[in-house]
Amino acid sequence: MAIILAGITLNPNMVWVERYAYSQVIQEVQVTLDGSPVVYTRTWQAGMPITLVALEDQGWLTKAMADAVQTSAQSPGAIYTLELGAETFSVIFRHHEAPAVSLRPLLLRAVPLAEDYFAGEIKLMTVA
Repeated sequence: MAIILAGITLNPNMVWVERYAYSQVIQEVQVTLDGSPVVYTRTWQAGMPITLVALEDQGWLTKAMADAVQTSAQSPGAIYTLELGAETFSVIFRHHEAPAVSLRPLLLRAVPLAEDYFAGEIKLMTVA
């Protein structure tokens, strides 16, 4: 399964954390004066969170991938295409849950080398 964000091919072994822990159905319950519940149900049109995680033991990103993702995240309001296997989404970075990109090198150095690998997470959400 390929993972491509904004034209950047990421490690296909990254994990989509919310993949099976998210529902597009939202519900609000209000109680009337006589104590009866009124239930409002609808479907989210957008806003689905997609958190891609490179774990310590799988899904590492190269320095080039990490730099490219970090650069993409620095464009305020930019909408990107995310391809996850056969699915395609229009996404933005979740800057309201800062940091939207949190990557750390597996080998700690003052200046990472081109051949270093990174673990961490990329927080996105779907738009329209």
